[in-house]
Amino acid sequence: MKQIFSLLSLLFVFSLAFTCAAAPAASANADPEILSTKGGKRNYTGVFPAKVKTIAVITPGSYPNPKTANSGIRLLRKAGYKVKVFPNVFVKPAGVEKNRYLSSPVAVRVKDFEAAWNDPEIDMIICARGGIGTEDLVANVNWAKLPRRPELYVQGYSDVTMLLSALSAKGYGRPIAGANITSLPGLAPAIIPEMKKMYHGQPTKPLKLTALVPGDCSGKVIAGLLSRLVRVTKANYGLETKGKILFIECVKSSPERIQSDLDFLLKNKFFDGAAGVVFGHFLRSGDKVVIDKILKEFSAKLKIPVYKGYPFGHHSQHMAIDFARTATIKNGVIVFP
Repeated sequence: MKQIFSLLSLLFVFSLAFTCAAAPAASANADPEILSTKGGKRNYTGVFPAKVKTIAVITPGSYPNPKTANSGIRLLRKAGYKVKVFPNVFVKPAGVEKNRYLSSPVAVRVKDFEAAWNDPEIDMIICARGGIGTEDLVANVNWAKLPRRPELYVQGYSDVTMLLSALSAKGYGRPIAGANITSLPGLAPAIIPEMKKMYHGQPTKPLKLTALVPGDCSGKVIAGLLSRLVRVTKANYGLETKGKILFIECVKSSPERIQSDLDFLLKNKFFDGAAGVVFGHFLRSGDKVVIDKILKEFSAKLKIPVYKGYPFGHHSQHMAIDFARTATIKNGVIVFP
């Protein structure tokens, strides 16, 4: 009996050890743009401006998860929008089962982007996914042959930061740092009405931020993923940050990398002349206490108002940010008036 009990105990300990070892790996490998769909129904009816009737879906970077992407597309169609899924959105790269960040050839991604841009029926482009590869798309688009279309909304986040930054720098379209198609099914239902206010130019709900360097400021906005803003700066896109409030998020990094990326942006004058900085979610990047310390110490170098705690990033609490709108921070409270 003792031998049986010992064997069962050993099996239990082995099973527990295996579970504890395996669980973090599964979590670490999960696509951070795919959010949990628990917590209620998502209704996107009327969320976008009335002039948005037809939405294009393109894949600027990595291959999107078909199941999750199609769920997002169904939500848009259920909300009454006509959705055009361009031909190469789900072109599956060889080996993507082992590396989920692989993308289809850049030529076909550029073809979809330019076709969507030149389609007069399209009122808005929403990217299927970020991942990796948007930088290649930006470098291969024939911008000279595209109309500027300042009324065309282009939405995405994560790696799509590269595309939004290029549009802002070149004066093309209307960049929106908002959910990709694969993130739409998992956004918190409570945040969707606030997104609607952002898109419709209405005042957003005042939100209390945590001050790292207190002070009031106001300005148009730039928003993006920290590591991709570094790439934008290295590639010399010409992104104008003067007079603007900069919203920055981070995912799947490390405290050391965060420190390095922030120092690089500071050294290369990314923050020069900015009106203020607002940090969003910093997720899956190591010890939160250490990261908070890095952000606080770094903020002291900027000599402009700096805050944290805005719901922007790889999280169900992800507020869309319209680059064409003005944000105001007064007494630590932010609003898009």
